Amino acid sequence: MPRPKRPPPVFFDESRHKLRRAAADADAPSSGGGAGGARRCCDLSRAFGRCRALLDDLLRHDDGWVFEAPVDARALGLRDYYTVIADPMDLGTVLRRLECRRYADPSAFAADVRLTFRNAMSYNNQGDPVYESAAELSGIFEDGWASIQAELPPPPLTDAERKVKLNDDLNGLSVAAQRTVAGVLKDRGACLLEKNGKVEVDLGKVDAATLDELGRLVAKHRAADTDVDARSPRSRTA
Repeated sequence: MPRPKRPPPVFFDESRHKLRRAAADADAPSSGGGAGGARRCCDLSRAFGRCRALLDDLLRHDDGWVFEAPVDARALGLRDYYTVIADPMDLGTVLRRLECRRYADPSAFAADVRLTFRNAMSYNNQGDPVYESAAELSGIFEDGWASIQAELPPPPLTDAERKVKLNDDLNGLSVAAQRTVAGVLKDRGACLLEKNGKVEVDLGKVDAATLDELGRLVAKHRAADTDVDARSPRSRTA
C-alpha cells in the first residue's frame, strides 16, 4: 500500500487531545457492586486513563498520523483492501470509542489497537513503509500495554462461575439459612430438592439479578453465623 500523504501539522492537535484525555478520565466506565465494585471502578478509571495516555503517545509519534483515520481504499486505489482486511480499524476510531466509553474494559481497547497494526502488517509487505511504521508502533504499544495490564484488577466472575461459587457457599450454610435462601429461589421459579435435611437448588436458570440477591443473603447469613460462633462459650475457651 502506498504511504498516504502526510496531513498538515494540525492533524493532531495535542492541546485538544489533552482536554479530551481529562474528559475521558472523568467519564471512565463504572462498575457496581458495593465496596469491591467501587475499588474495581477506581482501578479501571486509572487503567483507562493510562490507556488514553498510551494512545496519545502513539498518535504523537512521527508515523502516528498514518493510522489516525480509516484507510481510504478508493482514494488509494486499493481494490482488494476489503477482501484482504475483513475488520478494518484505525486509531482515530479507537480514540472515539474510548471517549464515548464504548470499551467495557481496557483489554477491548488493546484488541482494537492491535487490530489496527495487524491489519496494516497483513495487507502490506515487510519492508514497505506502512508495514515498518505499524511494526514500530506496535512495539511501542506492547511495551506500554504490559505495564497497564499488570495493574488491571481481576475480571469479575462470569454468571456461570458465580453459580458454582454460590452453590458451594449454600452447602456451607445452616439449615435455617438454606431455607431462607430457598424461599427466594422458590419465588423465582428455581428448582428445589431437599435431601437429608439439606436443600439442594438448581441455579441453572437463575438470572444475574437473582444471583446478586442470593450473594447478599449468603454473605449476611455467613456473617451472622460467624457472630454466633464468636459469642459461643466454646469459642471463648478454645
